[in-house]
Amino acid sequence: MTLYRPENPIDRWLSLNAIDGEGRVVRKMTPDDKHLGNPAIRAIHGGVVTLFLERVAELELLAGEGAPSKSAIVNTNVDFLRSAKLKPMFGTADIVRRGRRLAVINAKAWQNDPEKPVGQANISFKIE
Repeated sequence: MTLYRPENPIDRWLSLNAIDGEGRVVRKMTPDDKHLGNPAIRAIHGGVVTLFLERVAELELLAGEGAPSKSAIVNTNVDFLRSAKLKPMFGTADIVRRGRRLAVINAKAWQNDPEKPVGQANISFKIE
């Protein structure tokens, strides 16, 4: 079931949607050739994986109670754990800490199995 229809240009470029994932929102990206980083192995570009993780985290922040009116990324630390093939990618995020001016969020992306992520990120947001 689709819960989110992208209106943000970045979300449209990523082909980002939200699906119901057993009690929590899971973001889904449907990649195509414009997202390729290595055409020889048909792998998604690392920058696209990073952008996906950042958007998953930001959407989680904006969906929570008392959502901020503005947010801006301060820092992103990404761990690329395996090659992301050109097939649907899923992601979730958890708010680790939310203060008055700063929020820290962990995000995870996977393709076939949530227990085998392709990448994970720790992202800090300035919030207002």
